[in-house]
Amino acid sequence: MVQFHETLSEESVYRRYFNQLKIDERIAHERLTRICFNDYDRELALVVEQKSDYGKNLILGVGRLSKARGLNEAEFALLISDTCQQQGLGTELLKRLVQIGRDEKLARLTAVILADNHAMLHVSKKAGFKVKHEPHGHNFTAEYVY
Repeated sequence: MVQFHETLSEESVYRRYFNQLKIDERIAHERLTRICFNDYDRELALVVEQKSDYGKNLILGVGRLSKARGLNEAEFALLISDTCQQQGLGTELLKRLVQIGRDEKLARLTAVILADNHAMLHVSKKAGFKVKHEPHGHNFTAEYVY
């Protein structure tokens, strides 16, 4: 996971977390422990890996579903290594998250997307999400209703 975060540009980090997080913050042991060991009743992560030429597993992307407490819905998030963007990986990950939501019998999936994150807006639409501009903000909301 540390190596994965080293493949991310400041722009990718900002678009995912809506904030500039320095690499030291992103790879801090406490943070990685929290995000890598999920409570599967509330959160699920899909990780895309590839074997390197040296036989080492490299993380190319991560997709997450975080269920809302007391509601039958979840929020999704995606993060793809900069070297793997615009190759369909985000779309495939999101489609798989939609299927997991269906299997979990969720009522809907949502995400807040920055207005200038055109790639994520495009991926969301390709995966069947309705994308709406938030009335009092600069962001968009993506929603998939089952």
